[in-house]
Amino acid sequence: MIDTVAFYPTTVPLAFFLWGPVLVMVLFWAVGFWSGRQGVQRMLESDWDGYNVADVEKLFGLYGETRRTRYRNRVLPADVAFAFTYAIVGAILIAGLSMRGQPLWLAALCGGGWLLGGLCDVAENLTVARMLDTYPKVDAGDVAFASRATQIKLVLFLAGTVGAIAAAYLAFKPLAA
Repeated sequence: MIDTVAFYPTTVPLAFFLWGPVLVMVLFWAVGFWSGRQGVQRMLESDWDGYNVADVEKLFGLYGETRRTRYRNRVLPADVAFAFTYAIVGAILIAGLSMRGQPLWLAALCGGGWLLGGLCDVAENLTVARMLDTYPKVDAGDVAFASRATQIKLVLFLAGTVGAIAAAYLAFKPLAA
């Protein structure tokens, strides 16, 4: 007897498991390119070791008024849009895998990194915006929160990237069988 191909709902198309992560990576590089064009190197947002008040004051002082304004009004909104995008892609990966019969825990492992990482990224960016608004007075609590959110975001983004690859494998695997 010939086995039929399993029915897959079209709510989340199969192509999304390829093009969703491609969109995230393209936007990742586009936001980096955009910040470079603005003359604002995003040092705080890529610091794996965390940062403190002295680091923030030194960096914001080096930026000067013009680059701090560009950072606040041009770079951070683009980064927030990117963060929402990869959080949404992570949520759709979870929904798409669970609709395709994968256990919810496995779907959450695949898409949860980007979902939670994107939310941490938004929180971090809002805190950095608040620090920019109150500069030259930098609150130690804001710096500690933003630093920890940065570290969590970086780990979750990396886990989400691995999870997106696993999600694509799990989505396309039945077609190869």
